[in-house]
Amino acid sequence: MKNKKIIFGTLAVMAAAFLWSLDGVFLRPKFYNYPAGVVVFLEHLLGLVFLSPILFLYWRKVFLIKRKTWLALLWVSLFGGLIGTLMITKAFFLAIDGQVTFATVIILQKLQPVFALLMARIILKEKLSSKFYWWAGLAVVASYLLAFGKTGLHLSSLNLTHSAGWFAFLAAFSFGSSTVFGKRLVDALSFSLATVLRFALTVILAGGLLLLDGDFLKITTLDGQHWKLLMIIVLSSGAVAMYIYYYGLKKIPASLATIAELFWPLSAIFLDYIINHNVLSFWQGLATGVLLLSFYKIISQQSEKKKSAKILYQTAGKVIAGKKVGRRLGFPTANIRLMAKIPAGVYGGRVFIDGKKHQAVFFVNQEQKILEAHILDFEKDIYGEDIAVVLTKRIRDVRKFSDNKDLIKQIEKDIKTIL
Repeated sequence: MKNKKIIFGTLAVMAAAFLWSLDGVFLRPKFYNYPAGVVVFLEHLLGLVFLSPILFLYWRKVFLIKRKTWLALLWVSLFGGLIGTLMITKAFFLAIDGQVTFATVIILQKLQPVFALLMARIILKEKLSSKFYWWAGLAVVASYLLAFGKTGLHLSSLNLTHSAGWFAFLAAFSFGSSTVFGKRLVDALSFSLATVLRFALTVILAGGLLLLDGDFLKITTLDGQHWKLLMIIVLSSGAVAMYIYYYGLKKIPASLATIAELFWPLSAIFLDYIINHNVLSFWQGLATGVLLLSFYKIISQQSEKKKSAKILYQTAGKVIAGKKVGRRLGFPTANIRLMAKIPAGVYGGRVFIDGKKHQAVFFVNQEQKILEAHILDFEKDIYGEDIAVVLTKRIRDVRKFSDNKDLIKQIEKDIKTIL
């Protein structure tokens, strides 16, 4: 049986990629005559207004965000929200202006998954099989064939040293790294709060850039048609797409997410066929088949990997009040009496509440006969309720820590091992 979490997460990222293809093909080129910074600022400002109810619901949680999470938020806002969007917009505007070929921009921008895969391995320590990388590499090659399968790639037309090429290269790094730090962000926060905070911080950064460049007043030159297009961006490739994307990223590894993002060129080709009636060439048809096969193989492999977790121990009990030490540290726990014979230690696994499954990290205290469960992304008061517990991974032995700071760092590492 396939893991629904992996499947739904991947499909969500692919849906976001589909919406992004609308942006690049039909929406953003309409702003060719305006500074790229103006477009970036306004699409994020309107997106923030659209997402603002989320901020009102979760504003208290903002004060509990840890420094490491703030740094991840700053990275995705600066690189994914501002620099990446700004660079790719500038690159395509230069291509539209005829200063450089679109091939120059596309061939460099498509380095994005390479950056993401490398950084996911180094920063997030995502360990994937050789089969994953083989299919991922095939997917990247197929995306190039999709882009150049009709016109061919004429090396003489490339100008990789042109400023547009550098813009595309920076966009690839920015978006690729943003996928990795975005994963760190949604691991620490709900995907809803992560989305709205990303837009809020990007608005501040983009607004500051406009003031420095002296382009702020150019906002007043936009006509009614452009304001309508901006609203369409918010409801498609902007706020809505990012909300869906972070929902998916929450459920899957960053490495899988960056490959799922390659649905973008496939959806762009599909839209081109539907709207402009441009038929795929033989090479594009072949690339489509290869890309879809790669998606299927990668998703199947990751799904089966997640489902194969071995059950070490199982128990159940009624949630009782504890000393609230975990809550004071920022990691509240649901505690039950330890009835089963489970060795002391820290474990990863699942908690079942009202028939719903939740990931959790467990501390088994044999001295006090208590099992403490820190349930990820869960805030409901369940005191007095019955829960079932399944331990699937032993993380470490019980250790004493000199201070709470070291303990918090270790708990964060423990959580990361089960994500």
